[in-house]
Formats: sequence, C-alpha cells, structure tokens
Amino acid sequence: MIFLILSSILYAFNNLLWKRTLSEFNLWIVIGSRSFLTSVTGIIIIILLFYFDAIQTIHSVTLISIICASILGALGLICMILALKKGSLAQLGVFNLIIVFFIASYLYFFENILVQNYTIASLLIIVGFGSYIFQIQNNNRYSFRQLVLFIMMSFFFAASSLLHWYNLKQAIPAIISVTIQELVVFLSVVVLVLSKPSLVPQKGYFHFKKIVIPIVLMSVIIFAAVWTGFLGLQYTNPLISALISLVTPILTILFGVLFYKDKWSYFSLLALLLIISGVYLINLEIA
Repeated sequence: MIFLILSSILYAFNNLLWKRTLSEFNLWIVIGSRSFLTSVTGIIIIILLFYFDAIQTIHSVTLISIICASILGALGLICMILALKKGSLAQLGVFNLIIVFFIASYLYFFENILVQNYTIASLLIIVGFGSYIFQIQNNNRYSFRQLVLFIMMSFFFAASSLLHWYNLKQAIPAIISVTIQELVVFLSVVVLVLSKPSLVPQKGYFHFKKIVIPIVLMSVIIFAAVWTGFLGLQYTNPLISALISLVTPILTILFGVLFYKDKWSYFSLLALLLIISGVYLINLEIA
C-alpha cells in the first residue's frame, strides 16, 4: 500500500515538472532525453540485481504482452504531453479521475469484481464529467483536439495499467516491466523524430544543456513513480491501485491552483464533486 501512495505523490510532482518543462523546451527532446535516462537506469538496476536470468524465463507470449502494455503506456504519455502543452493541470487531474472509472468498468464487467453501487457511481461520474466538459467548452478553455487527446490518454493509461497487472501476476520483476516501457517510449520518440525531423527544430538541440538538470530530476521522479507503482500493482488489483492514485489528480489540481492560478467556477467544482463522489462509492464497496 505504501508503494502505491508514494507512487501517486511522485506522479503528481512529475505532472508539475512536465507542465513547467514543456512551457520552455521542445517536448520531443524532453520525452526522448527523459526516457533514455530512465531506460539506462533500469538496465543498470537489472544488471546489478542479476535479473537477466528472470528475463530468459519470460515466455514469448508474456513478453509480447509486456511490450503491448508498454506501447499503450507510451501512447498515453504522448497524448498527455500533447494535451498538457496547452492544457492545464486541473484538466489533467480531472481526466486522471476518469482513468479510475475506465478501470472500474472493465473489472466490473470482465473480472467479476462486485461493485454494488456501480450504476449510481457511474451515473455520478458521467454527469459530473459531462457537466465539467460543458462548462469549460462554454468558457472556451478547451479545444476539441485537447478533449480527444485527454480522452485517448485516459483510455491508453487504463488499458496499459490493466495489461501490466495481468503481466505482473506472472511473477515478473517489476523493474523489467518498467525498463521495457521506458525503452518503448524512447524508441517511439526516435522513430517519430527520424520519420519527421521537423518535430525537433534545429535550434532545439542547442537547448539540451539548459534542460539537463530538469531532465535528470524528472527521470529520477518518474522512474521511482513507475517502479513503486508497479510494485504496488503486483500485490493488489488495478482498481485499488487506481483508487489510491486519486492522490495524483487531487495534488495535480492543487498544484495547478497554487502554481498556475487555475480558476474553478462553482459549476466546475460541483462537477468535480460529482466525479469524486462516484469514485468514492466505488472505493466504499471494495474497502
């Protein structure tokens, strides 16, 4: 449980660092540099902990499953970064709540995890989410592209979390899943940049020295967040993990208010309260 709580706090700080870094530097350089450092860190830890024998025992089907989960995670990250570039931390926090709903819905329908108040909880979440979208659309604080990207982010992250949960049930060391996911992110960025060099303007490379410290800090935080999250997920189900990770959206929203002066109308607060109430009902059933 402590791993999941620690992971949630670290993810919230990571979101804040993403927002700050993206406002100053090219996002592809940031993603590529950060994923490269975390990949190298993971490989070093695997070597030091002698996990190569464990890698050799992983069944090919399981390895493909890990890679698929990592691809979904990479797609979720890219969608999040593209949306967050012009979006707010408050918006990211709300969509992090929707990830919990997606995971709960899957487990309710496909894994027979009983949630007696699922219908009421779903209604509260859907009404709250719809009201929130309606409010920000009326205030021109959201583009349709951002909305689609945040929804895709929520879907990809939820699917990745579920698939990683199935993989971790096979007693695979969490560090292996973490490292493979970061390698997939790095290789994805390399392929994108090579196929479309215009994604990184020539002058963007000269900024690399300026972002070394932020990148190293982000790499340490996200690696610790992902690793502790996977360790926690290994000993529980993804719904419990997602519910504990409610700390992330709450802190993310708070950081948005404190550092970026994100404003909340009474209508938006009411919508957020409905979403949190729905998630709480789900939590109440499985606590």
